[in-house]
Amino acid sequence: MEKYTNLEQALQDSSLVIITDQITSLRELDKAYVDYRILTKKQRRFSNYYSNEFLGHTVPEMYVLIKEKLMEDNDFFEDLELPKDKYLHTEPDLYYKEESFNAGDTNICFILGHSGSGKSMMARMLEGDDIDHIELDDLLLIKDHFTMEELKEYSDMFYSFFIGEGAKYYIGVDERNSIPKEEYEDKVFIDFVRFAMDYAKQHKEKKYIVEGIWLYLYFDDPSLFEDYAVFIKGTSFLKSKIRATKREMHRDKEALQDRKQMFGREVRNYLLDEDKIDRYRDFYGESPYTIFRDETSEADKKSEVMINELKSIDRCFVNDDADGINEIMKKAEANTEFSHWDKLRIINECKLALLDLRI
Repeated sequence: MEKYTNLEQALQDSSLVIITDQITSLRELDKAYVDYRILTKKQRRFSNYYSNEFLGHTVPEMYVLIKEKLMEDNDFFEDLELPKDKYLHTEPDLYYKEESFNAGDTNICFILGHSGSGKSMMARMLEGDDIDHIELDDLLLIKDHFTMEELKEYSDMFYSFFIGEGAKYYIGVDERNSIPKEEYEDKVFIDFVRFAMDYAKQHKEKKYIVEGIWLYLYFDDPSLFEDYAVFIKGTSFLKSKIRATKREMHRDKEALQDRKQMFGREVRNYLLDEDKIDRYRDFYGESPYTIFRDETSEADKKSEVMINELKSIDRCFVNDDADGINEIMKKAEANTEFSHWDKLRIINECKLALLDLRI
């Protein structure tokens, strides 16, 4: 592959996907990230290398940064009167059966928390070649966002659901207007989650992450998930709602006052959500398989080291440096600070990169 010396050259290569601040809408941003996800592993390596080389961040990191930038609105909540109780308090994140999931003994993980709490970020920290990440929000009106061919590339679990027992839910906005809520929105989430549990059991070769607020909204009994990994974001109701509302506005200044008024009306409903999440936290909080981490913890620093090692693998790969990749692998094998999962991930990435170099 031709080597590029500046960002403009790399952006002209149609085999790469690089996210920059030239993207001005969330729809365009999400489309770019889907395009990146369906690249071959080799092309993702090149995309991440040039993204990091010219922008200082990999493609997934740029996705998060640009998304935050698009949702930014510092003046939005200046004049709101807000509750002064536990709904302002952020709890540590809860990880139930994390080791089991990392080791592959449990191959499906459910992530829940308020809308805007950072569930997707938590999921992306676990993503890899063998992990299929499902956002339950994507279930609604999916026909307007994905063709069947795109679904097949994006998620094998989604594709299998919509060509099988979930075929009746493969609809767009036009069909939605003719279907009663209780026959669509109230059922699609429940049917898919149960399908996902069965599907994961039948496909042990992969791991699956399912995340969304719909888990605690439609499943009152937390014990339903006790055979699987469960992660719960501890981000407070208020902090989460601020993030989510910024996201929903898409920087639409004309809707500013309407959204402020709507926020006030929605507070009571979101506080009920807090009680539902607490039910899950209470259930899993006492388990010996559960650990807690603050949003900013020593684990984040270790994760940053691991991510930098993955970037180094891409750098060696682009420069045909097999010796460099082997050195990274030896370093990982000897590192006593990495978790078992991080060590395996780096070693596996090295082996895959070496294999791709030989093709």
